[in-house]
Amino acid sequence: MKPAGPIPMLVLVVALAPAVAAAAAAAPGPAPFAQARVVTLGNGMRVLLAPDASATAVDVAVWSRAGAAREPAGLAGISRLFERLMFTGSEHYGPQEHVQRIAAAGGQAGAYGTADLACYHQTVPPGSLELALRLEADRIASLRLSPDAVSEAVRATSEDARRHSEAQPWGPALRAFYELAWRPHPYGRLVFGPDHDLAGVGVAECRSFHRSAFAPGELLVTITGRFDADEALRAVRRWLEPLGRRPGLPASVAPVQKAARRGWERLDVPLDLLLVGWKVPGHASAETPALGLLARILAAGPDGRMERALLPDSVGCLSVQSALDSRREGGLLYVVAAVKAGTDSARIERVLLEQMERLGREPVGAEELERARRQEEAATLLGWQTARGCADALGSAQLVDGDWRAAALRLERVRRLTAADLQRAAARVLVPSGRTVLWVSSARQAAAGQTGSDRTLPGQPPSQGAR
Repeated sequence: MKPAGPIPMLVLVVALAPAVAAAAAAAPGPAPFAQARVVTLGNGMRVLLAPDASATAVDVAVWSRAGAAREPAGLAGISRLFERLMFTGSEHYGPQEHVQRIAAAGGQAGAYGTADLACYHQTVPPGSLELALRLEADRIASLRLSPDAVSEAVRATSEDARRHSEAQPWGPALRAFYELAWRPHPYGRLVFGPDHDLAGVGVAECRSFHRSAFAPGELLVTITGRFDADEALRAVRRWLEPLGRRPGLPASVAPVQKAARRGWERLDVPLDLLLVGWKVPGHASAETPALGLLARILAAGPDGRMERALLPDSVGCLSVQSALDSRREGGLLYVVAAVKAGTDSARIERVLLEQMERLGREPVGAEELERARRQEEAATLLGWQTARGCADALGSAQLVDGDWRAAALRLERVRRLTAADLQRAAARVLVPSGRTVLWVSSARQAAAGQTGSDRTLPGQPPSQGAR
């Protein structure tokens, strides 16, 4: 059954179309990474060079470790704000001139952020590599920040968050779930959520954040695609090495969850929901490849375990989705189920937990494992087919895992995983002490007088039943 609406913020684990799987068979392996190397400049900046003679373009990306998880206290959302501010001009270039010059050269520029990193990238013809480096160096060294520019960026960022929230029917539930699971860590705040502290931000706060978040020691520069490595390194030293050292942002460490967490909320969502998740090790963990396959096995469409267990009419679910959200300091493997009105909510929770516990008690089937392995391999190889895709794989591996080689090594681990490996990972990770359960009662159904919101949900205080 199709879900009632998309779950925001994360890439859902779904089966790949046959055409994509076929592309994986023809796609090259980690060949684009064969010549990759990292050079550390005198100012502490790291540069990752990964030439690929078969590419038609070159991608230049500046990565900062200043993702949403390392935003200063009272400035939640400022990393998203900089996705706009970094294009407001610098000492030698006017507002939007960065994008205009890249476009005039036949390229594209953009930016995105996660909880763990921020990436500013441009893909250009090979002859424009130095242009991209010159533009990046200028805004790292001398970003122009005016009260009007900051005010407009705050307005636009807030509007983006509002529109995104309105477009995601399950958004309020997922925000509440993450806050419950991660409290008090910043991972509990969704990157694209409306829960930010930007109302009072001004030029002084932005300048301070820029100075720390874009300190050379916080940065990684990736150059991927068609270029000469020696020439590129000379250009890097010309434009980026003169940037002086300065202090970066303080580190962030996720707290250890020692006991199960449980909550109940009445929120503005279309249906009653059950959200259950387990804390998992950080992305660099050797267990991450196995957990990724388990997530695919759970969510493999009609053949996925959760759909087969929860969607029959006798159980009472309307839709079920699962995802692995893997981050630098830890992650969540979670399931979201939309609940029919008038069903036995406690039974739904029991069935869901039983399916998860089975993963640690017994090995998955050979067909399940092979299907999940093919999906993971196809998705990985497909992402490596462009200079931009290689940059994303290498850059995120370097910042999140601590080693760019993890991008290729993880695929090799996936290829070697056995059913016993998946069972051991599930037994170690899917434990009650690492579990978070959130029941969400639909305020919309309650207002309409529908019986689904009149019952008491597991975890709901009895005094907050029908109202």
